[in-house]
Amino acid sequence: MADSETEYIVELQPRIAQRLDELGFGANAHALVLAHSLAEIASRSRTLDQQALPLFLSLDSQHRRSLAEVTVASKNHLDAMQDAIADVRPSLNALIDFLAREDG
Repeated sequence: MADSETEYIVELQPRIAQRLDELGFGANAHALVLAHSLAEIASRSRTLDQQALPLFLSLDSQHRRSLAEVTVASKNHLDAMQDAIADVRPSLNALIDFLAREDG
C-alpha cells in the first residue's frame, strides 16, 4: 500500500468511527471493522481512479511492459478491495440491522 493510501486511511478511519459513535454503533468490534475496511476500500478506490486508470489510459500501446505492470498493480488493488469487502460484509449487515431496529 502506498504512503498516500495509508495517509488517507489514517485520515478517514477516525471520521468513520466518529460517525458510527454518533449513530450509537461505536462501541463494538463491528465498528472497528467498518471504520478500517471502509477507509481501506475508499483509499484503494481513489488510487485506482486517480492514478492507475489514468496511467493505463495514457500509456502508449507500444509500452507493453509498463502497461502490464500497471495492470498487475490494478489487479492487486482490486484483490485487496475484494478482501476488504468480504471482511466488512458481516459488519455492514450488523449496522443495517442496528439502524433498522432503531426505526422500528
